[in-house]
Amino acid sequence: MEARQCRRCKKLFQFAGNPLCHSCVKEMDKKFNEVRDYLYDNPDSGIEEVCEAVGVETADIHRWLTEGRLILAHGSSIVMHCEKCGAPIQTGKLCDQCLGKLHNKLQEAADILKPPEPKKPLSIKEEGRMHLEIRKK
Repeated sequence: MEARQCRRCKKLFQFAGNPLCHSCVKEMDKKFNEVRDYLYDNPDSGIEEVCEAVGVETADIHRWLTEGRLILAHGSSIVMHCEKCGAPIQTGKLCDQCLGKLHNKLQEAADILKPPEPKKPLSIKEEGRMHLEIRKK
């Protein structure tokens, strides 16, 4: 493992895949729970209102929405759009239709790249026997 600087607090920490140190991860999880609870109690609130009430940045809320950790309620004043077609979505980056199309294309590519099935060895009866013809000179 390597040492990196925390993206948030700038302390050095042992990198294990997350750009935040352990203490910042704990703090962000606590903030996430506060945002989730606030949105549960106030489903009509806008993103700026949530940020002011809880004390988080709008980028954090957007990240949680695109990661799928937060899901917007129907009729929420916060609006997100599919990155491909622009349809309104509640969480993630793509709408269900675009996600389905992407899944189908990935499945087609996986089928193309799938190695051919190995041939079964033939039994002696199926393969036949070899006959040698000995010619006399």
